[in-house]
Amino acid sequence: MPKKKPQPDKFLKLSWDDINLWAGGKIASRGKSYQRNGHVSKLAITADGALIAWVAGTRRYATRVRMDADDLLESECTCPYALDCKHGVAVVLEYLQQIERNKRIPEVKPDDERIELLEEPEDDDWDDDPDDDEAGITDELRRDIDAFLKGKTKAHLIELIHELADAFPELAQELADRQQLTTGNATALVARLRREIRDIGDVPGWQSHWSDEGFTPDYSGIQTKLETLLKGGHIDDVLSLGRELITVGTEQVGMSDDDGETAMEIGSCMPVIITALDKSSLAAVDKLNWALDVVLGDSYDLCEAFADYLGRKHSKSAWNVLADQLLGRLKGLKSNKSDDGFSWRYERDQLSNWAIHALENAGRKDEIVPLCEVEARTTASYERLVRMLMAEKRHADAESWILEGIQATKERWSGIAANLRSKLQEIRRSQKNWPVVAAMRIEEFVRRPSKNSYRECKKSAEKVKLWTEVRRHLLRYLEKGELPWQQKGWPLPESGIERPGADQRNRFPLIGDLIEIAILEKAPDQVLRWYDQQPKSRYSTSIMDDNSIAAAVETYAPDRAVAIWKRMAESMIAQVKPSAYRGAATYLRKAAKVMSREKKTAEWEMYLQTLRQEHHRKRRLIEILDGLDSKPILKKRR
Repeated sequence: MPKKKPQPDKFLKLSWDDINLWAGGKIASRGKSYQRNGHVSKLAITADGALIAWVAGTRRYATRVRMDADDLLESECTCPYALDCKHGVAVVLEYLQQIERNKRIPEVKPDDERIELLEEPEDDDWDDDPDDDEAGITDELRRDIDAFLKGKTKAHLIELIHELADAFPELAQELADRQQLTTGNATALVARLRREIRDIGDVPGWQSHWSDEGFTPDYSGIQTKLETLLKGGHIDDVLSLGRELITVGTEQVGMSDDDGETAMEIGSCMPVIITALDKSSLAAVDKLNWALDVVLGDSYDLCEAFADYLGRKHSKSAWNVLADQLLGRLKGLKSNKSDDGFSWRYERDQLSNWAIHALENAGRKDEIVPLCEVEARTTASYERLVRMLMAEKRHADAESWILEGIQATKERWSGIAANLRSKLQEIRRSQKNWPVVAAMRIEEFVRRPSKNSYRECKKSAEKVKLWTEVRRHLLRYLEKGELPWQQKGWPLPESGIERPGADQRNRFPLIGDLIEIAILEKAPDQVLRWYDQQPKSRYSTSIMDDNSIAAAVETYAPDRAVAIWKRMAESMIAQVKPSAYRGAATYLRKAAKVMSREKKTAEWEMYLQTLRQEHHRKRRLIEILDGLDSKPILKKRR
């Protein structure tokens, strides 16, 4: 039997484009730097043709890279990122460099430590920050400590603890705190913890997406000390400190700009405070009020754990008392004439929501709808009332409140009116009144034309077999501004609510909507027809719109698609920053694919060469452009 020929090495065909598409431009750049700086060692090949190596980072990581059945790259790594990371990129580039230098790559041994590390089950508690490689105490280290301490005398242990306390002041303080709690004197610890809360809360958190730098305050020490106080039975102190923490933390989160990192840190302390509240000697209703005050004062979703606490099972009698208290607070809540009413409405709606929750848990459900009726006219909370009526199958009552709510909110709160109209549509669907449902959908399209609302119109009109006629009227409206139901031959009935007029702010034809619909209907000739009629300023069309347009016409008019993508890329290159260069590469790749399909590769190469000459000083851009021709990396190195 003839010997089977080895398969060609798929890694040798990789281009920079392949690397960037696999890992992303940012990770690919970092991996390139790792490889250049010699971070890859002990490179080897596995029996199934994968690459395996050690890569030095904050620690040493085992990394394996392979190509799947579709010739796509994938990697595994013992770093926190775990998959398709910069270490994987570095391994691939190191392999290509070794091959270029004619170095032999050894086969990995079956008992290689790296294989075992990579095949260990994943830890559910791993840290997903790719730049944070710190590890806790391992089991092996714990065993070493146990072996060291075993057999030590009490005197030796005390001496060792003193040495460690001298070296680590935090340990000394922790031991002193435990001694104070043992003696029942927590005054000093509470006072110091109060100062720590204020000190930590003085500095806002921040994150810079440009430099990947930032600061997040560390509340883990506060959490530990609160837990220590709680274990010592100092429940009232934990609650007092909890109020302080919530006050300080709310102010700090308000000053922070860190994508919620500070709020998460502070939030990690909340379960300790809730446990203290649950164990406290407060009356059941006072516990509910304590948690409710925290929730009502929470502007940053800092205390969601307290809302969960209020969702737990509590005594019916406590809910009954709380319901009466909240109803009393609602009666005493006066409107603030100095603002536009939003803050007052929001505060009142929050109170009434919790009053409803309390009434439900107190078994007083018959009081809920009457309360919602009063509140609907007071705060325009018609949607909540309608939802409840519909849930009780009281559709006639719901419809009556919908019509009142639309009239009351259409001028000042158009979003509420739109949601109420949507609820009326829901009722008409339940009645299977499909012509009216279609009429209501068309009215919503006139109020706010969009691709999605056009799609909904089609769905409804097809149900009554009138889409051809309806479509003609809708397109005429977008082109001429003539309302559909005012055009000759409009086939649908009135909806029963006030029809909208044409928005006077619109300038017809509505070119953007016509282009979107042409794309949706796969009509490239119409896409170009309206695209060419856009205002010359082009301010009204975003880059994303242009990208969609180019994609829609790339088969019908490939030259136009390429021209659009070129212009988009050149606009991004003009921004002179690496992130924009990566964005430009996305559009250049699209254009290159079309040019290749149209057998215009030479013309495309000339265009890239022109870009290189015009921007030869932009080193990062040149690297990206070099990766666009899809030639193997290995050839480029020679």
